[in-house]
Amino acid sequence: MNFFAGLLLLMMPEENAFWTLVGIIDDYFNGYYTEEMIESQVDQLVFEEMMRERFPKLASHLDYLGVQVTWLSAPWLFSIFINILPWESVLRIWDVILFEGNRVMLFRTALALIELYGHALVTTKDAGDAITLLQSLTGSTFDSSQLVLTSCMGFLSVTNAKLYELSEKYRPDVLLIVEERTKIARQVWKDSKGLASKLYNFKHDHESLMEERKSAKDSVDEDASKLEPRSLYLDELLSSLNADSEVDSLPDLQERVGWMKVELFRLLEETRATVLRAEELETALVELVKEDNRRELSAKIEELEQKVADLHQGLADKKEQEAAVHKVLMQLEKEQLITEDARKHAEQDAADERNAVIVLQEKYEKAMASIALMEDRVAIAESILEATMQSEPGLTKVPSPPQTQLDSARRKVEGLLSFGLKWRDKSKGKSEESTEGKSNLNTQDKENPSHG
Repeated sequence: MNFFAGLLLLMMPEENAFWTLVGIIDDYFNGYYTEEMIESQVDQLVFEEMMRERFPKLASHLDYLGVQVTWLSAPWLFSIFINILPWESVLRIWDVILFEGNRVMLFRTALALIELYGHALVTTKDAGDAITLLQSLTGSTFDSSQLVLTSCMGFLSVTNAKLYELSEKYRPDVLLIVEERTKIARQVWKDSKGLASKLYNFKHDHESLMEERKSAKDSVDEDASKLEPRSLYLDELLSSLNADSEVDSLPDLQERVGWMKVELFRLLEETRATVLRAEELETALVELVKEDNRRELSAKIEELEQKVADLHQGLADKKEQEAAVHKVLMQLEKEQLITEDARKHAEQDAADERNAVIVLQEKYEKAMASIALMEDRVAIAESILEATMQSEPGLTKVPSPPQTQLDSARRKVEGLLSFGLKWRDKSKGKSEESTEGKSNLNTQDKENPSHG
């Protein structure tokens, strides 16, 4: 509470700080700072349930380390993050709390811190390391905007109605525990009274001492068998003391009072030892329960590790299968590339052959054109030769070669043509008769072009 007062004194005068502190405690944190701190204990149980619901793996890890959630949440909730977070983050959180008028932001901020730093807590292997690491990380939360955004937007399910429902769920248990603690404290206080006060009460009011002894006897029922003979002996002493009170024998009374002192001292020591033994047994039982939980967690961890190993083995087998399939695919791709290259070469060869055929076709057409031209020349030469033979009767007509010999004759066409031309030039110098006959022959040739 002194942290609250210090924070308020930094921002306002003393009187205003006092009344502000009173209003905050009465309106927002009623029951937090009483002697029993009931509301604080209830809120810690509520936070533990919400944390286990939201972060089950982290809660299991903390249980394995032996870290109670209240060890983490108690300083946060009890101080409202003062001296836990940097000042800027604290003031931002207080702004939201005072604006909303409830403790919802308190729980949202605590859950946001667990979400921000839970992954680091899972890596710890000791309870002290976990608590020290969390204190260090929360103290370095300087990004207040991220913290407030994570708190307000990441935990919208944490509402005032839900907090009220969970508080009503845990409040009866807390009240019962507080009541039991109060009874135990009163009993211990009674048992721890001084021996002188007990003897004084015995001298002046032995009946009240008898009632006190009976209540102590009821609190240690398990040792009733041990205390029964001595209590009977005390009853006999008290009855004898009452019977002898009428007798004025002072030495006997003092002797019996001494015996009573010894017996009372023994009873008190045995009662105290019984209470201590019960506490030791309770602590041992708690340790056994924790040990059993740790063994169960260890067995579960080993089982999970075995499953993880099996999954890794299956993954390795699948990777090997994928490698084999990839190798086959690569081989198929190589064969496909070879086939594609062969196809391209075949297409190239076919294209070359087509080009060669086209070239040969062109050559063939040129040859046929040359042959046709030669045939025309042969026809002209034949007509000239026939005309020459007609002009000179002494020459005999050479029969036309058969069609089969046409090819060989065509080779001689040019020679014959040149011979005919030369012979024509020679015949120009002859007589006029020959010239006139030759002109007539040319006229006939023009009239009958079919001879050509």
